[in-house]
This record gives sequence, C-alpha cells and structure tokens, in this order.
Amino acid sequence: MKAVLQILVSALICAGAAGQELRYQAGHTHHILKVRFSPDDSKLVSYSWGDGWLCYWDIGTGQLLWKSRTDFIQKAEEQANLEQFGWNKDESLIYSRSDNGTFQIWDAATGRILSVSESSPAPEAFTGSATKASVTKGFGREFHLINSETNERSTIRAFSGTGSTYDVSHDGRLFAEGGDWGHAVIRISRIGDPKGSYDLKGGRIKSHVPTELEARLLEEKGRRQAVLNEARERRDKRAAVETEDLKKQVHITFDHYGDMKDPGELRLVESDAPDQSKLRKSRRDASAIWLCLHNDSSLPIRIPTLSMYIPNPKCFFDFSAGNRILGICDNREISVWFGLENKKGKPIPYGFDFGSSAILLPRTSVLFPVPRPVLSNGNAIVFDFTFQAETDAVKNGDYGTAKTLRFREADLAQLGGGYR
Repeated sequence: MKAVLQILVSALICAGAAGQELRYQAGHTHHILKVRFSPDDSKLVSYSWGDGWLCYWDIGTGQLLWKSRTDFIQKAEEQANLEQFGWNKDESLIYSRSDNGTFQIWDAATGRILSVSESSPAPEAFTGSATKASVTKGFGREFHLINSETNERSTIRAFSGTGSTYDVSHDGRLFAEGGDWGHAVIRISRIGDPKGSYDLKGGRIKSHVPTELEARLLEEKGRRQAVLNEARERRDKRAAVETEDLKKQVHITFDHYGDMKDPGELRLVESDAPDQSKLRKSRRDASAIWLCLHNDSSLPIRIPTLSMYIPNPKCFFDFSAGNRILGICDNREISVWFGLENKKGKPIPYGFDFGSSAILLPRTSVLFPVPRPVLSNGNAIVFDFTFQAETDAVKNGDYGTAKTLRFREADLAQLGGGYR
C-alpha cells in the first residue's frame, strides 16, 4: 500500500509540473554578478548571488528562457558564488564552477540541474574562445572597446552603479552589462551603434520546480548547518564565560595633556606612528587629553577607529591552530571612534556616523586623544570592543559579545590628570 501511495504522489507531482502554466517572471531582483554569451552568441547566461537565480536568455528575442535556483550549491556557510560558465559542443549543456570548488551541469533547454561534482566534468569548457573585441574600463562611467580585426574603436556608457559585470559576444558585435540592485536588468548594446541597445528583463516561463537532486543537496546542507549551529552555540557559551573575565584586563589610563588634530581632517588611511602625542602641555594650555588603551588580556581585541591603520607584518598574534592575525604595534598612536554619555548615562549626539576598526594585540597599548571639552560636566566617552579568536580551522572572528568601555572626568582625577 505504501509503495502504491508513493507512485501516486510522484505521478501527481509530475502531472502538476507538466501542467504548469506559463506566466511572466522577471529575471533578477538583485545585483548581477555574471553575464556570459554562449559560444554561438545566440544565448546569454546570467547569475545573481543576491536573489539566487541562474537565468538563461535568448538574445534574438530578448526573452527569458528559464530561471533556476542555485542555493543548493552552497554546502553550509562558505562562499559559493558561481564564478565560471561554459558549454558543451552542441550547447545542450551548461557547465558552471562555484567558489566552493564544486562543478555543476545544467540542461540548457530546461535549466534543470543534472549533476554537482567535486571535479570538473569538462575542463576544456572553461577555457573559452577568443572574442574579436577587447574592453577597458574608463575612469568615468564608460567602457572602451577595440575590435582586434578592424582596429575600430567605440565607447559604451555604463548604466549600472558598479560597471563591473559585462561580457562581449565572440563575434565582437554585442556588449552585455549586468545591472545592480534596483535596476537588475541586462543591457545588450550593439557595438558601434549608440542607439542600438535593449534590456533583458524577463519572459513568460514556467515556475521553477526543484529536482530530486536539489532537494537532496538542500537536505544535506541543512544537516551540515545544524552541526555548525550546535558548535557555534557551544562556542558562544564558552566565550560568554571567558570574555567576562578577560574584559577586566582591558582598560584606559591617563597619559598626558597635549593637542590633537581636528577629527574632521583625518584621512581615510592614517599612520599610527607617534606624532601628535609627542607634544606634552600643561593642563591649562592643552586642548586634548591623551589616554592609553591597554589590552593586557591573552586575546586580540577589535576596536573602533576613525581612520584605517595598515597592519605591520611584524606585529601579529598566532592562535593555537596556526591562524595569524595582524594588528597595531605596541605604543602607537591612533584615533578611537567613540560616543558620549552624560553623567546619567544618557547618550549625547557626538562625532561622525562612519569609521573603521583596528586590532589591538594582546599585551599591547595604544595612545589616543580626546578633546578636553567632551569630558566636562561629568560626561564619559564610550565605545565597544570585541575579543577575537579562531572561528574555525581557516579564519578568525569575533569571540563573544561586544564589551563596553567608559572613561569619564572622575576617572581622570583618580589617575592624576584632573588637577595638573
């Protein structure tokens, strides 16, 4: 009886899929990462990680032929963008390669996934064939093309916000550019014809029906994700306990009075070499208070900064599994990105709504300035820091929740900086 029911269910699914009506569907809704012409230039494949669709287009009619999901390609949380595309000789199959090292075969007529493997089913398919036009991106919003046979030059104005996703047909006649979020269409331009362009937007197609292979891979992905989630939960519980003790070893001390550069004049990338902090002044003549941030713990911390600071390869920390993290060297000078609170602990509008971050290594200290007026009336500077540890065998990341540091005028007085 059970076998009969399974046969009936399978028959109903197949009948439903076969009887699907055609309806208009847009191709993409998010930033398009790849566009690629087929070898005979009659079709075009496009891909977006943001919406998860792989689309196939007819260049002659401008219509969408099919769209297929790609989320089953990702094994868990790794990078799994589709990076390369190729075709077999009669163009009945489409090959793709993912960031995670897997290869896929798709039915070019229907968009159904046929296989996913760890090795390339057709290495020669990804070599590609030469195109008759070369492309260089201009400093403005335009592409410059040169026909290698005729040496004819032409310019096509980019329409997307990034101008980073494009391809040229093998005969050198067509140029395709993928749009970004908010205008995720594909613009086809006839090279040498400023008015000869049109957009690929969508078409009347059947709704996507997951295959058995997709369902199985998604189920396997779910199991792997569950294992990762359990490991992350255990790690978070351990981190909560460990970092609660470690945070006591991160603190601020008063260093000296001096001057500082206007924070609004800081560059995107600044040097951390001691400079402004070398000048020492009396409390009466100074415009800034120089504080010292100490990380006396056994783990690196990530701290907010107004500018970026290029890590010195000589200053690093090696975790137990061999992962290395670069950070600020000892006794350097930086600008900390902090907020303000009044004496009642209420936030006060202050500073900028943008910034960066830097890594302060274990048993390392840095100097940073604070304008003297901000610590008046019992105010406190406040910012968060986060401990860093190995997230897995290949990378590092945040360990535990962010911890908050505060420093106020009362602390300054206790450390000998209140009445100089």
